[in-house]
Amino acid sequence: MMNLRFEKRTTFYVSGYGMETREESLEKDCATLRAQYEDKLRSISDHLYFVAWMKNESENIMIYHLGVEAPSQTPVTEGATCVEVPGAKFAVATVPEGEPILATWHKFFATGLSSLGADMDMNYPINFESFDENGVCELWIPVKED
Repeated sequence: MMNLRFEKRTTFYVSGYGMETREESLEKDCATLRAQYEDKLRSISDHLYFVAWMKNESENIMIYHLGVEAPSQTPVTEGATCVEVPGAKFAVATVPEGEPILATWHKFFATGLSSLGADMDMNYPINFESFDENGVCELWIPVKED
């Protein structure tokens, strides 16, 4: 069972590396990003983020950006880019240990938001995953303010 909560975050920046992907290749593409950049990023911080947004909704093309929190829009590693994550209220779900992340996303969208009595903020462009130093993954979905 996933633990659910609300949390407000102020604007923050994620410095790292991105790629285009689609849902059918998402897990493979994310594994490729991690294999290429995780060690480099973990030398800066043990807390990683996957920031995601739609590039082309009609073609189901997403951008996934793997990085670490940065103090400003200045990239923290060579060749990295920085993504601004605007401040908002989020519904947050902890991925149960041993559960696949993508399946948990589907469950969160299907039942998690409604169980919290929340509606996704469709005007907010980004969802993200947060991996703490222990590897615990949290899914963050922007929700409408009351």
